Amino acid sequence: MLDIQTTFVMMLATVVATAVALPVLVGWRGSTGGRWMNASAVAQALAWGALLLARPVHDRLFSTLWIALLGLSLVCIWHALDAWLRNRPGRLAMHAAALLVPLGYGLGFERYAFRVGWSNFGLALLLGGVGLACAWPAQGVGRRWRGVVLVSVAALAVVTLGRGILGAFFTDLYPELRTPHPLNLAGAILQHIALALITLSLLAGWHDEAGQALKRLATTDGLTGLLNRRACMEQAAVMIAMARRDRQPFAVLLLDLDHFKQINDTLGHEGGDTALRLVAEQLRCCLRQTDLSCRYGGEEFLVVLPRCDRAHAVDVDARVRTGVARLAQVRLGITVTFSSGLTLLQDGDTELDALLRRADEALYAAKHAGRNQLRVSATNRSRNESAVSP
Repeated sequence: MLDIQTTFVMMLATVVATAVALPVLVGWRGSTGGRWMNASAVAQALAWGALLLARPVHDRLFSTLWIALLGLSLVCIWHALDAWLRNRPGRLAMHAAALLVPLGYGLGFERYAFRVGWSNFGLALLLGGVGLACAWPAQGVGRRWRGVVLVSVAALAVVTLGRGILGAFFTDLYPELRTPHPLNLAGAILQHIALALITLSLLAGWHDEAGQALKRLATTDGLTGLLNRRACMEQAAVMIAMARRDRQPFAVLLLDLDHFKQINDTLGHEGGDTALRLVAEQLRCCLRQTDLSCRYGGEEFLVVLPRCDRAHAVDVDARVRTGVARLAQVRLGITVTFSSGLTLLQDGDTELDALLRRADEALYAAKHAGRNQLRVSATNRSRNESAVSP
């Protein structure tokens, strides 16, 4: 017949194997979430090792360490979820519970009913915090693996709470940790199953994060963090089709930093990179979520503005221009300007190439006219109009 001590030894073997295997599979130098996942496995292994040392070495010290490490492992899982899913609730509550649970357990160790009730209620609270982190909305990210973690920690929380109630209020039925009470045996078996499911689910979360990172690398510019040219062109093509279908205004801006070679010559390539990042930063600040921007090539940027008329596009250009000039003076100590060309969607436009060609012609006109200004494509301005100045 299976006894509690045997399940503890089996648990130790399982968590030690997990603590060794996870860093081998994931590595310690990977993502933040992966490191928290590894830390959780190590904390679990140390926790069950401390429990097995409690009786032969020092019961109070190692039992308290067991509770502390179990709580720490749950906090590490919470942080892994926070790294993958962002903005999980309950950070302060998790930290506070992880500190107070072993503290109360150690101080009240001589009172069995208190320490069992306190520790199990506290661990159930920590499990609830992990469950809340899984259940909290995350824009559809990892719904399946989050669901498995949620079900696993919920089941563990119920059994843990049941143990706390037995130890605190029905001590005769659960007089010590290794009592073969049916709930205790069920909880020991459930811990093996839940640990395996949670580990597999967290590996799935790490895999999702790695996949998202690869996708970002494939679609973003490494220096500025904006979309790269290919990704922007693909999305812009879809936007043009929608604008034509709905007969909505649509604008395209091409921006090119003025005298960029001089910036590199004066401040070095690091200064030039900073100038490019300043433009990207201002584009993110000034554009709507529905707009697109990308590093089009070198020191040139493409801005795609759906549902945007000429007046709004001119305003966007002016706000970006002002912001770049202000930040450049603060961070680089020099004046950074750009020339830009603007064009609007016309009835005959079926592809982005036609708009890019007109925007590029307007940009060239702005450069030829003295730089640091916006020019509107000739097809989008009145007969007597030539330019829109910043």
